[in-house]
Amino acid sequence: MLLATIIEVRLTNSPVGPAFAAFWYQEVGFTVGDAAFRMSLQHWINDAPLRIFFLVVGLEIKRELTIGHLASWRSATLPIAAAVGGMVAPALLFLLVILSGSWSQGWGVPMATDTAFAIALLVAMGPCVPVELRIFLTATAIVDDIGINVVMASFYSGDIHVVYLLAALAILECFSLLNWSRIYVLTPYLLLGIVLWALVYAGGLHATLAGVVLALFIPTRPPANLAALMTQANTIIMAEAQHEGQTLRHNASAPALRALDAIHDRIESPADRLLRRAGARSSYLVLPLFALANAGVAISIDVLSGHEWLMAAIIVGLVVGKPVGILLAASLAVWVGIAVKPTEYSWRQLAGAGAMAGIGFTMSLFIAGQAFLGASDFSAAKIAVFAASIISALVGTILLWGAPSAAAAYTGVQDTRMQGT
Repeated sequence: MLLATIIEVRLTNSPVGPAFAAFWYQEVGFTVGDAAFRMSLQHWINDAPLRIFFLVVGLEIKRELTIGHLASWRSATLPIAAAVGGMVAPALLFLLVILSGSWSQGWGVPMATDTAFAIALLVAMGPCVPVELRIFLTATAIVDDIGINVVMASFYSGDIHVVYLLAALAILECFSLLNWSRIYVLTPYLLLGIVLWALVYAGGLHATLAGVVLALFIPTRPPANLAALMTQANTIIMAEAQHEGQTLRHNASAPALRALDAIHDRIESPADRLLRRAGARSSYLVLPLFALANAGVAISIDVLSGHEWLMAAIIVGLVVGKPVGILLAASLAVWVGIAVKPTEYSWRQLAGAGAMAGIGFTMSLFIAGQAFLGASDFSAAKIAVFAASIISALVGTILLWGAPSAAAAYTGVQDTRMQGT
């Protein structure tokens, strides 16, 4: 994503910039009789391939809610509170700077956290960051994703067409029927997901919402009886071993391979299988393609002129609102007694993670594209998101680098007390 962003910005500010921009805005589509379905190439990327990204996000949300860090109320309370604070505070600060006018509709831009960049930076810092802090930020980002999707569906969609949305509800009923029938084959879900995407788009809601909804209906399975499956596999392999010396029998037979494939399918649920396959495509293809199509901005005085307050609102929202909102909400939840902060990381480290949450690249750009239809407004918003993300990354790194863990701080306090005694 970072490489794609650098390439896009460099090309946009080169002599081929106008031709490169025109390439993304050319219309692509198809015609069936009198009906035509056409969108710009950039629009196709933002609605179709990016649906894979939202499908992965939905699968991660489902995993966290079922078996992950949001599965129990006690473990989920702290990141839920932090995520809510990290969404509300940036939006309020944005509106505090932009009191009224057309720019005020961009209050959703600083609400989003780019999970990929934020977690990648925490991992890159190695032992400076406790594993528990990474878990906290991941869970917080998942809740943030849920909130951002609700915000997009509610406030950044087009004109609502009830007929298409009713048809989309019928597709949801089909999903429920497939789940009730315990259909574990992915193909019918994916085919219906394509139909759902088209209906949601035609209905006026943002079509990427269909990816999250589809993910929530992808079935999981009860835990497999590993001992029984292992016994079956051993029986199949031992039976095949008896034919080892036969002529023209150098590999397992087709029935044995099908039986072993069935055992593997029983171990891995459809949701896990799809997440494993789609996750890499989302990270290494879809998100860089999105950055390549959307990150381009002509950096000039003309873009900055007249947009100072808009840029300030976005930067303040991400750089200040995110960490302050996360820290205050988490502190309040612990003080009230509905959440417990793990002892493995300190409040300073939690504040550093909150600063990292101010990296709002992907979703901030996405919402900015929906909120600011004017080219100059969108360009200024993109520059502000870039600047805020860089500042947030630097502030988060400074807070986390060399920060003593909560356990080390506790040991130091105990040692001081012993020396005083």
